[in-house]
Amino acid sequence: MMSLRMLVTFLLALGISIMSATPSAAGEDSAGGLQVIDQSPTTRVGEFFDLVLQLPGVVTKGDQMTVTIHEPVTDEPQFVASSRGEDLGGVLASQRFDLTDLQPDVWGLTTISLLITDTGVEGIRLVQPGVYPISVEMRTANQELVGKLVTHLIRVDERISGELPIVFVADLRNFSPAPNSSSRSVDAWLSVLGSYPSIPVGVTFHPVSVNENLFSSIISSFVKTKHEIIRSPYTPINEADLVDAGLTEEVASLARMGAESLGTIGHLAPPTLWVGHGEADVSQADVRWDRGIRELIVESVSLSPVPEKNPRGPVELLSNKSTFRGLVVDVLSQRQAHDTPASEAQRILSHLATIALTEQSNSLVTIDLGRDNRSPEFADLLLRGVSTLDWLAPLPASEAVTKSLLQSDGLPRQHRLRSRVSSTKHDFGDYREAVRHLNAIRSMTRDEDAQQYDDLSEELLLSLSSEVSALTQKDLWQSTVDLIRLQASLVDIPPDESIQLTSQKASVPFSFQNRAGIPLRVELRIISERLTVEDFDDGESTTLVLEPGVTTHRFRLRALGSGSFPVSIELHSPDGELLVGRAQAALRATTPTGVGLGLTIGAAVFLASWWLLDSRRRKSRRL
Repeated sequence: MMSLRMLVTFLLALGISIMSATPSAAGEDSAGGLQVIDQSPTTRVGEFFDLVLQLPGVVTKGDQMTVTIHEPVTDEPQFVASSRGEDLGGVLASQRFDLTDLQPDVWGLTTISLLITDTGVEGIRLVQPGVYPISVEMRTANQELVGKLVTHLIRVDERISGELPIVFVADLRNFSPAPNSSSRSVDAWLSVLGSYPSIPVGVTFHPVSVNENLFSSIISSFVKTKHEIIRSPYTPINEADLVDAGLTEEVASLARMGAESLGTIGHLAPPTLWVGHGEADVSQADVRWDRGIRELIVESVSLSPVPEKNPRGPVELLSNKSTFRGLVVDVLSQRQAHDTPASEAQRILSHLATIALTEQSNSLVTIDLGRDNRSPEFADLLLRGVSTLDWLAPLPASEAVTKSLLQSDGLPRQHRLRSRVSSTKHDFGDYREAVRHLNAIRSMTRDEDAQQYDDLSEELLLSLSSEVSALTQKDLWQSTVDLIRLQASLVDIPPDESIQLTSQKASVPFSFQNRAGIPLRVELRIISERLTVEDFDDGESTTLVLEPGVTTHRFRLRALGSGSFPVSIELHSPDGELLVGRAQAALRATTPTGVGLGLTIGAAVFLASWWLLDSRRRKSRRL
């Protein structure tokens, strides 16, 4: 009995779980392969609304398509619900088509055209401007549902009172520069944006991601637009990490390189504006404040806490030590499983149209065109729709962020930036060692012979990119040190030997061999406590130019005493950072010098005087 009860309980639980799971699964697959490939972004009275559909599978006799137009949405929540197929409102018109009459092509594409009127004599009667949900169903001859989807028709006419300000930004940092993937490349994006010169977009990308072979074609169309290129480093970097590691100069160099390169493509945004695209946090913001950033555009995930509803207008963004003006990117309608670029673009456009019609209370909507890895085709279709919709007023990001701040209880609305996103501390010790060695060898080399080292210096700088793996960085930094040490070893210093001085001062030859093939500058140091080199300004060092082959230089040495004592002979890079080589020599001074000579003469005079006096005493005794 107990086993039977347990079995019944299990089956009931299983049935309930299946039933609860079925609606969501059905919702995900409700389109059944039916997709919107293209449609009219806006429609006026007397015009046709065209809807291009991709049909699922093979069309058979008796298959039907039903297109139903519902009452216009009244507010934004209803629009969001209607995009999910919910709360569609009353039916205004419905038309059924036999799919064989629609004559789909061999690819399963078919077009449905509906004439829009306001009289009701012919076509679909839509009396007032608005956003109308359209449900599309495909059924078999037996009325079995094949697929269902919802799109929206934007019926326009006279301009509405007021316009909705919108700001477009585009995060293109994750797109490839490779020509063989041009449909998903930065170049393809820039080409699309160049087709809409009057709709300003704040574009973020790094010059390293642009295919240089297409620069000329991009520039010709892009420089004439109202788009703003957000100033970015030449390659992606974690700016806060580098500054924390003391590499502020490298950050400045990469930023300068980026601005110079981006400036050749189009109009640069003001240097005070930064678009965070999900990377903004307190540390990143404060670092940028130190270099002059005062306006931010961030995503809601960069705020703490994340607001329930994104602010639609300028607000104050707070970090630990500064206050920025900023905009927050709005998510709007979520992407759906059956979406095509056309259906997603139309949903975003319809969402904006709904806000423009129903929420004119100082709203300013910020949209990221490249969010969620959207395609250039999506941007093309959305901007095409924006250009036909007079209800929208696109603004440059740099202008929009300076508009009046949103108020809360009579004060500017404020949001705090999140604390720093946790990350592993990076060790840049090997990078610093590589730079030290490279600067040293560069100081030894003439400008005309330094191209190899200048290229390597840029390669080291670019290795700080956040897209370069730690292993690749370490290999490059260590191989640079090894290369410099190998090239420095091509300069030979005199071998260990003895130096004989037979007088207090003497001119002594020193020979050096340069096997590098190019002239090299080195600093020669001859170091001893009992020796000075009169040819050296400071008594210990001088700079030499060693031509390829063997070079001999003579130096005047002055011994400060007699006897044997060690002498250290060293070659350094002119900047003093690299020891090229070292040798030890023994110096033997056999001629008395200085005090020793004085003592010797004094002793001789004393002995001579003593001998003279002694001789005179002997003579007097004999007498």
